[in-house]
Amino acid sequence: MTLGTPDSATTHVSGGLPQTESLVRLMLGVDALQSRLVATLVDKFPEYIGDEGTDGDASATKVSVKILRQLRWLDYVLDSGALTEKLLETLGFVPPDMQREIVVALPDIISDSDNTQVSKVLASMLKETPELMLPVLDTLGSLDCAPALLQEARNSVISHLASAEPIELPVLLRFLLQSVSADAAAPVIMRIRKRLDVDSIVLASRQRSTLADQSPDVLIFDAIATSLRSHKHLRDAWLKIIASDANVGSQTTLDLVVLLILHQITTHTKRVESVLKAKIDIVSSQPIAYTPALFESNIARFPAVFSVYFPALVSVSGWLIQTSALGSQGARVATSILVSAFGAMGMFQRQEISGELAVHIGSGNANEIDTAAHIYLELATKHPYELRPFAVFIKGLLDYVDNLDITHVRTIFDTLGILSTLAGGSDDSMFSDLYIFVRKQLSSVFPKYNRIGVVGTVSLLRQLGSEHTLEAAQADECGGSSMSQAPRANIQALRRAVQLLEMLMDSGRHQSWTFISMTYDELAHIVETHG
Repeated sequence: MTLGTPDSATTHVSGGLPQTESLVRLMLGVDALQSRLVATLVDKFPEYIGDEGTDGDASATKVSVKILRQLRWLDYVLDSGALTEKLLETLGFVPPDMQREIVVALPDIISDSDNTQVSKVLASMLKETPELMLPVLDTLGSLDCAPALLQEARNSVISHLASAEPIELPVLLRFLLQSVSADAAAPVIMRIRKRLDVDSIVLASRQRSTLADQSPDVLIFDAIATSLRSHKHLRDAWLKIIASDANVGSQTTLDLVVLLILHQITTHTKRVESVLKAKIDIVSSQPIAYTPALFESNIARFPAVFSVYFPALVSVSGWLIQTSALGSQGARVATSILVSAFGAMGMFQRQEISGELAVHIGSGNANEIDTAAHIYLELATKHPYELRPFAVFIKGLLDYVDNLDITHVRTIFDTLGILSTLAGGSDDSMFSDLYIFVRKQLSSVFPKYNRIGVVGTVSLLRQLGSEHTLEAAQADECGGSSMSQAPRANIQALRRAVQLLEMLMDSGRHQSWTFISMTYDELAHIVETHG
């Protein structure tokens, strides 16, 4: 008896020679032979399973698997009920690997009239054999199941969420969300939010494996995103649940990512922003649920997930920058989002953040300029070496600095001052560019530009003398080997400071008392605000 591949009646291989179906497959197409042959195959099926054992042979070479494949994709089955009943009976005593093969093959063997019978057996297997949950759910999703059976299956899956392996969760979540009706969506989502602890799941997964290609957190949220994009009733139900949950501290990573997913869907963008505003804004009647610390901790723990939804993250932070005054809760959240993302993500995301902030500063909106300039300063303070490659975005603002308020000018120069004085200003290129710029402003005959030059010069002086700059200079100069060379770094910073002071004094000699007054005012401001 020849058992081949039960594909089309005649296929063509790469060499161009025809490959016909197996003899068994051809005989199954004969009405007079089909019933007896099917009965014989199904009877022989367990015998071969017993002979093969569970020695780990490849499933493709097992005779039992080849027999099963002859029964798939038949044009018609004369007695489908008997075949289905026999396969379900066999399912009860074969080893787990063959149970998996049978379960996966069932949708391609049984007729539509047998869906109910098969669905009942598979639903019971979810409780009895949880190790086969994934193929069982895959098959159930291919069958036309009664609502009661689907509800039973969902209950079994939800009870298994807390103990499931991370690699199983995407399949479980996809089944739960894609099989639920509009009426049952809200209860299922609430149970998922309660049962699915993404933090502990991912932590356990990372402890067991450090392979870079294993990202259960990304796969989990991808399954959720796929379901949300496909079903409007899921989007509406999840957003309503998040909006109605007013308990401080009850919000989870799951909810944050879901909001980002929904924000990318045009029809839900405004609704998501309304929910976020209620959760963030300090003057809202709702308790503050989404704090800067919440975003910071989640982005730090799940950088891979938030990298996937980075466009939504930038969009949300941009909306907050546009609509929030400096110092407001919204501005603090926007700062936390972008600073955390900048520190946790890669070069592409850092470049996008740097460019977006420059766009906000160039918008002309006072709120945007305030917050964006402050975020630049935060980035320079917390991640100076990471921001340094993208300083070109900030330097580009110098061409328009005369259109900015003096407080914004100070913030921009403070940012550039930090970046240009890393290692005591030993990297001449950026420091030299700023030196040339402020010298040009100081030599102008217009007080407006003199003021910009004074602000820039004093800011550079302050950064050269800051404790942070001196420590960084010592670390770079010494290479962590010996502190005996540290004074060399300090001397370099002092030389730069003397050069700036001499330039400032020389400009003062050729300018009016107004220029000197501006210089004293700026020095007094530095002493008053920074000590």
